[in-house]
Amino acid sequence: MNNFFKPLFEVTIDPESDPVLFHYLLSVVGFDSVDDESIVEQDIDLTTLPIDWDHDESPSYHYWIYYMWANLQQLNVLRKQRDLNTFTLRPHSGESGSPGHLMSTFLLCDAINHGINLNEEPVLMYLYYLEQLPVSVSPLSNN
Repeated sequence: MNNFFKPLFEVTIDPESDPVLFHYLLSVVGFDSVDDESIVEQDIDLTTLPIDWDHDESPSYHYWIYYMWANLQQLNVLRKQRDLNTFTLRPHSGESGSPGHLMSTFLLCDAINHGINLNEEPVLMYLYYLEQLPVSVSPLSNN
C-alpha cells in the first residue's frame, strides 16, 4: 500500500516534490486493480494491518479492495481540502473470481471492470442495477 499511496499523498501535500506526478494526477479520474482473480484464496486474518503483513500468502481480494478503498477515501479528503480532483475506485471484479469479489466491490467501489460473472449471480446483478453501479466489459477480452 505504501508503494502506491505514499507518493500520491506526498505530492498532494507538496506538489513541488514531484511536479510531473502532480500534473499527471490532475488528469486521472480513477484507479483499477489489475489482478488475477482466478487464484484461489485462503481465508486469512483480515485484521492484520498492511504494514504488519508477514504471511507467506498474498492477502485476499477482499483485503486489497478494502485497503485500496480506505486509502483512496483519505486521499480524496485531502485532495478535496486542497481543491484538487478526486478519484474513483473501479477495480477488476467478477471476471473469474468468487462471487465474494462482486460482493466486496458492491459495498466499496464506484464501478467495476469485467463484471461478466454477474450473470451467474442474479441477486448481485439486481443490486448493481438498483444502485446503478457501472460495469464495464471489454468486447476484446471478455465473451
